[in-house]
Amino acid sequence: MFINWLIVCACCLTHVAAYITREAFVIIVPNKQKSCFSKSFSKSIKVIFEFRVTEGGNQDIDARIVSPNGLVIFKDLKSKGNEVSFNAQNGDFKFCFSNEFSQVTSKRVAFNIRPYDEASLSEESGGNKFPKAKSALEAFCDNIHFLMTTVMDFQMKYMVRESMGRYVAENLNRRVMWWSIGLSAVIVVTGFGQVFVFKKFFTERRSSTKPQALTT
Repeated sequence: MFINWLIVCACCLTHVAAYITREAFVIIVPNKQKSCFSKSFSKSIKVIFEFRVTEGGNQDIDARIVSPNGLVIFKDLKSKGNEVSFNAQNGDFKFCFSNEFSQVTSKRVAFNIRPYDEASLSEESGGNKFPKAKSALEAFCDNIHFLMTTVMDFQMKYMVRESMGRYVAENLNRRVMWWSIGLSAVIVVTGFGQVFVFKKFFTERRSSTKPQALTT
C-alpha cells in the first residue's frame, strides 16, 4: 500500500512538472490601454487559446494573436470571450487585449494557453517521444496525468464562471444598496413633510387684538 502511494505521488509530481507548459492568467486591462503577452514555442504544436471577460462595462474586449513574423492570425473585436486553436511554430507569439475603445471602465480578462492534444508524460517531460511499448506503471501514470489535466481544465472554467457570477452579484448588490438608500431618504423626507403639513393644518391661528384708544 505504501509503495502504491509513492507511485501515485511520483506520478502527480511528474504531472505538475509537465503542466508548466499550460498557462492561465487573470489580468486587468485599464481603459484606453492595451496589454500584450508573448509565449515562445520551440516546436510545431497545435495550441488552444481561450479567453473570457469576467468584469467591467459590457464585458467585451478586442483580442488578437500575432505570429512571430508580425501576421495577425486571429482577431476578435468587442468580444465577451472566445476559444480558438492554431498551429504554433518556432518563435514568439503575442497575445494582445485592447481596451482602447472604452473611455471609462477597465476590463478583467481570464485567459489560458494549452496544447490541443495531451501528450504522454514521457513526451512532455522531454523523454522518448515515440515509446515503443508502455509498461503498466507508465500507462497508470499517463491515466493519472490525463485525469488531473481534465480536472484542472474544469477548475479553470469554473474559476471564470465564479468570477463572472461574483461580478454580477456584487454589481447587483451595489445597485440594490444605493436604491435602498435613495428610498430610505425619500421615506424620511416624506415623513417629515407629512408631519409639517399636518401640524400646519391643526395649528390654531389667533388674531392679535390691540386695545383701541378712546376719543373724547
